Amino acid sequence: MKLYRPTENTKFHIDYGWFEKNSQDVKVLIRKCLTPDQQENMPTYSTELYDYIDDRTGEVTQVDPILHLIRSQNVQDPNFITTRTPVAEAVFRVFLINNNQSMTPSELSARISRKPSEILAQLGGRVVYNGIRPVPD
Repeated sequence: MKLYRPTENTKFHIDYGWFEKNSQDVKVLIRKCLTPDQQENMPTYSTELYDYIDDRTGEVTQVDPILHLIRSQNVQDPNFITTRTPVAEAVFRVFLINNNQSMTPSELSARISRKPSEILAQLGGRVVYNGIRPVPD
């Protein structure tokens, strides 16, 4: 079996199937991205789905209230992703904001203010963090 070694130009994304295979609930991880106030008030938010329009493709998808909240409010919060946010958590949050559009460590570097090599060291190993995996060819 050939070992696959990602590079700084390898695209990554959240592999939602990974959560199912590992008996984990991605919604728990997504909910942890909310601020304490948002978490406290979440039961009062509607359970209806919201239309989300991808700025790049124009594609309309429906998202749950938590993702809608993250994409509409947290994206503008300077404390949502900081230099103190752990790398895997920061990358996960970027993917939540950008509708899970795949990105390379070089592209992610500009979004989370970390070196591409640091991002690759975290995501490119055998351990999968937050379901973030290379995009299959």
